[in-house]
Amino acid sequence: MNEFEENKSDTPERTVSEHHIEAVRQQGGMFVEAVRRTRMPMLVTDATLPGNPIVFANQSFVDLSGYSMDELLGQDPHFMNGEGTDPEAIRRYEAAILAGRDETLEILQYRKDGSPFRAMLFASPVDDGQGTVTNHFLSYLDITRRYDAEEDLRTLASELEARVAARTQELEAINARLSALVTERAMLLVEVNHRAKNSLAIAASLLAIQGRRQPDPTVRALFEEAHDRLNAMARVHDLLSKSEKAQRVDVSVYVADLCEALKPITENDDRIRFDATMEDGMLVDADTAVPLGIVLTELITNAVKYAFPAPRSGMILVQVRRSQPGWIELVVRDDGVGMSSLREGSLGYGLVRSLVQQIRGEIDVRSDEGLTVTISFPEASQ
Repeated sequence: MNEFEENKSDTPERTVSEHHIEAVRQQGGMFVEAVRRTRMPMLVTDATLPGNPIVFANQSFVDLSGYSMDELLGQDPHFMNGEGTDPEAIRRYEAAILAGRDETLEILQYRKDGSPFRAMLFASPVDDGQGTVTNHFLSYLDITRRYDAEEDLRTLASELEARVAARTQELEAINARLSALVTERAMLLVEVNHRAKNSLAIAASLLAIQGRRQPDPTVRALFEEAHDRLNAMARVHDLLSKSEKAQRVDVSVYVADLCEALKPITENDDRIRFDATMEDGMLVDADTAVPLGIVLTELITNAVKYAFPAPRSGMILVQVRRSQPGWIELVVRDDGVGMSSLREGSLGYGLVRSLVQQIRGEIDVRSDEGLTVTISFPEASQ
């Protein structure tokens, strides 16, 4: 409820208010009639009387408050304050009245039936022309619907913020779990590649031991070829275990490492020179790197064995470059005896063809002042 005071009909404030209203009616003419009929709820107080009582209210205010004119006259001007009225709004209103200045503020008020409404209150002092405030004009604009709509929006915004915060927290937790799984997967891949490298290296060593025990040169050569192929696979897994991207290999690093490892097969033969040039920044998937290593090993060992029959000498050149966007080109060239160094139907040649198909590549073999094998294959997607 509000601060309405009962039984004001026989008080001095009420008597003075009634005389004042009658005088205003008689003197104000059209102005008073306009105020009476306006749709803006309005009050007039008498600042010369104790308590600054209400001496006039128009019909719009009567309709807004629910009180009759008879009940309103003589009331304190802020009689509609109640338990939910903001003390700061009351303080601002009273400070403006004491200072004799205009004030505009939002305030919660209560009707006769106890129902609350939100109002924009406009308070203005009227003086007698000599600096003494004689009256106050108070007008009310009912902004309940606007305030309720804004409150609904604030509530909705708060709920949305809470939902977004909760969803964000949930997504952060999911992301943290996914990051942990990705890290764990990467560590597992590194460990798997490391173990695969060790297993292949052991197998290669066993083949080398067995190969040296073979009295038949042809059988011994087959063991050596198998040994070289396993070493090529072991080098791939060694690079994978050291790579930041556990399933990607830098082709230039890989081929350079492989060529360096294959150099010893030419060191005891001064007739054969070996050189390699690489273009940086090309990546391939692990599934491509393993067959590629075997292919390169096959081509180089084949050139060493067959391209330079004594007393012929020459050079083996390995090049890796990007032939076109998204494609890598591996070239193994020698200036040896030509096509006889890579024979159709041989095990090595058939293996190379098969592995090139496996990496979705293309192979081009040309015998012109030696042998040039060009292998084109797709680069890993970024």
